[in-house]
Amino acid sequence: MHSVAIVGAGASGLFAALNINLKNSIIFDKNSGAKKLSITGNSRCNITNAINFDSFLEAYGKNGQFLRDAFKIFFRDELIEFLKSQNIETTNENDKIILKNIKSKQFAQKLLKIVKNKKNIEFKAYESVLNIKNKDGIFTITTDKGKYTSKTVLLACGGRSYPATGSTGDGYGFAQSLRHTIVKPKPFEVPFCSDNRIVKNLQGISLQDTDIAIKIKNKKVKTKGDIIFTHFGISGPAILKLSEYDFQKTSIYIKFVKCTEDEFIKKMRKYNGKIKNYIRNYLPKRAIDYLIQIDKNTKEISKKELNTLLDTLFRFEMDVKKCSFDRAFITQGGIALKEINPKNMESKIVKNLFFAGEIMDIQGSIGGFNLQAAFSTAFLAASNINNLAL
Repeated sequence: MHSVAIVGAGASGLFAALNINLKNSIIFDKNSGAKKLSITGNSRCNITNAINFDSFLEAYGKNGQFLRDAFKIFFRDELIEFLKSQNIETTNENDKIILKNIKSKQFAQKLLKIVKNKKNIEFKAYESVLNIKNKDGIFTITTDKGKYTSKTVLLACGGRSYPATGSTGDGYGFAQSLRHTIVKPKPFEVPFCSDNRIVKNLQGISLQDTDIAIKIKNKKVKTKGDIIFTHFGISGPAILKLSEYDFQKTSIYIKFVKCTEDEFIKKMRKYNGKIKNYIRNYLPKRAIDYLIQIDKNTKEISKKELNTLLDTLFRFEMDVKKCSFDRAFITQGGIALKEINPKNMESKIVKNLFFAGEIMDIQGSIGGFNLQAAFSTAFLAASNINNLAL
């Protein structure tokens, strides 16, 4: 009989295990553990954010208030102190708190090592949980390798985003079998996919501090940030930010040039040479070769050709759609929050059943909010599980 069984060894599962002090505890992961955490932020782990408390809660939308109690117990300062205790430094980049002296993969491996070295926890890697049943207050966990019993269960299985890392939505099935409601999962913080041939030709080209916009219900939503063209479409922080809006397909508008149209034209008029050579002041040659069809001297361009050129460089338009869960960083939806006690992360339906992290119907904007929520809810759940033994 185990004291607690943790299902999922991602960010929330590992942090819960790290803070569990009950003897004879166990944690399961269908992979080696922390796979998604190891690739967070393209190796640059954005761990939390420096904005004020109320704005922090607002970053999660209408469900943000659910995290108020968890953040009061374990928030940004406590997380940074924990990192310091592990000799991990952080840096502030435009309010994003990013790990400074360690990569995402190294951080994931460090958490795994800490948990595996704990004598009170048995780590079951590459063991998939198939189902969980509760009878007379005892949980029976069936895996592909055996059966286990536990007095307490913590579901920290993540959502459905990036299924290659193990987040395949299994936790939703476990929760439903224990009478919980699931708010329909949707991809969140997801790149844009496109069939436009130009996308593949621009693959690998990145643009910094770029003005972009999307059209939603005949209105343009604008933002500014870094983007990168990929083999399937467009990604980058600015794209992930726009993906938080409610749409499936849309048009995207990209401003390739960092100046006004008047400035561009004025400088072009003074330039004596091929238009493509002039534009190399603004764009890489490979991008120009695919985007610009005009092959004339700047002095020879007609008004119609100039307008076409300006449309391409200042408001390039293409059709895009949100990519699927395969490329999503976060899942929107999950276990209904009305069925979870925010003061301890325990189920209101099944006694001694707890939740942490992305499996719940709460998701934040890009910028470290989701990792902070994972660590805070895990700490709160673990603290209250520890109290069960008192």
